[in-house]
Amino acid sequence: MLFDPIPIDEYEPICVANNALLSYTLLGVGLYVAWLEPFIVKSMRNVIPDISDPILKENVERFSRQEAQHYQNHQRFNETLLNQHYPGLQQRYDELRLDFDQMLIEQDSKYGIGFVEGFEALTTQGALRILSSGALKHRATDKRIADLFTWHLMEEIEHRNVAFDIYEHLYGDSLYRARMCLVAQTHIFRFLDDCTSIMSQHDRERFGERCHVTWPQRKLFRLGQWVATFRSSLPSYTPHNYVIPGDLQALSDHYSAMATKVS
Repeated sequence: MLFDPIPIDEYEPICVANNALLSYTLLGVGLYVAWLEPFIVKSMRNVIPDISDPILKENVERFSRQEAQHYQNHQRFNETLLNQHYPGLQQRYDELRLDFDQMLIEQDSKYGIGFVEGFEALTTQGALRILSSGALKHRATDKRIADLFTWHLMEEIEHRNVAFDIYEHLYGDSLYRARMCLVAQTHIFRFLDDCTSIMSQHDRERFGERCHVTWPQRKLFRLGQWVATFRSSLPSYTPHNYVIPGDLQALSDHYSAMATKVS
């Protein structure tokens, strides 16, 4: 399933609920996952021969197919973003790709699956929070951004257990898993912070103070991020305990129907 990207001349940086911090965060997430998701697919497929449970093996295959679709859609949106010529953004994006390339070369499978699980433990919390906030339904949110991220976040919720189950099946090392939650989540937090700084500073010159993200806003947001890291690092953590609100099922059905129509 492919979503229509935003044309370069229609780009508006404050594209989510009139909120600069949330807009830059989601735009940064779009950049991040474009290189993360190929890493996820490769890391998962590297361990398929080691998985003895046929159901888990099938879940990995399905998970990998979903991540590949996410990557393709975000790359198309990112072309518009990178063509805004933010000073230093392309360089930071290229550095991110090198980070993931080096991880695949230098780290073992346990690290790779641990990193994936650390990221997925964060995104399930984030997906539920963003979808419940109503920000993607806000009248000031660009519908193209809303559709892309609602679809992506719904699939994050749908496959929330897969990375955790594979990690437990292959390794089951809770201390190492806690460490990888910190590693993976710090990695994305730093990238999002860098992107926000780059884009906000440049857009203040182009579009004015509505693009300013204040220091207190960033610190409060970072506090929320570290709370999520703490929760996902606890030995008692499991995504199987999440209670998914019933109204999200209608969203899931909607995007499943869209996928069926184009398949």
